[in-house]
Amino acid sequence: MEQKGEAGKRALDAQTLGHNEAKRLSDAAWKHSDLAYKEAKKQADIVYEAAKKLAVDKQAKQAADEAHKEALEQAKKLRDAIIAEGMAVFRVSYDKADADLIETRTKSLKAINDANEAYKEAEKQADIIYKEAKKTAINKQAKQVADEAHKKAIEQAKKARDEATRAFR
Repeated sequence: MEQKGEAGKRALDAQTLGHNEAKRLSDAAWKHSDLAYKEAKKQADIVYEAAKKLAVDKQAKQAADEAHKEALEQAKKLRDAIIAEGMAVFRVSYDKADADLIETRTKSLKAINDANEAYKEAEKQADIIYKEAKKTAINKQAKQVADEAHKKAIEQAKKARDEATRAFR
C-alpha cells in the first residue's frame, strides 16, 4: 500500500525517524553492555590476580579460581540483561513507528473513502434535483438553466472531493 501525497510523506518520514531512534537506542544498549562487561571483567581479573598472589595453598587458589569464574559469569549476565532490555526498547520503539504509520494510512484511506462517499451522495442529489427541474421546466431556457446548475453542482462536488483528498494522494 504505497502512500502518496503530503500526509503519506510525513507518515513515512515519521516512521523512518522512529526506526532510526530505535536503532540508536539499540546501538547505545549494545555499546553500554560491552563497556559494562569489559569493566566488570577487568575488575574481576584484578581481584583474581590479587587473590592468587595471596593464596597460600591449593584450596585457596581453587577458591580464587571459582570466585573469578563466578564473577565472569555475573559480568556476562549483566551484559546479557542490558542487551535484552535494549532489544525490548528497540522492539517497542520500532513497533510504535510502524503502528503510527499504519494508523496514519488507515485514517488517510478513511478520509479518502469518506470524501468519495460524500461526492457520490452529492452527485446523486444533484441528479435527483436535475431530473425534477427538467420535468418542471416549461421552456428550453429553463431546461438549459437546469443543465448548467446540474453541471456546476457536479463540478463543485468533484472539487470538494479533490480538495479533501489532495493531501492523502
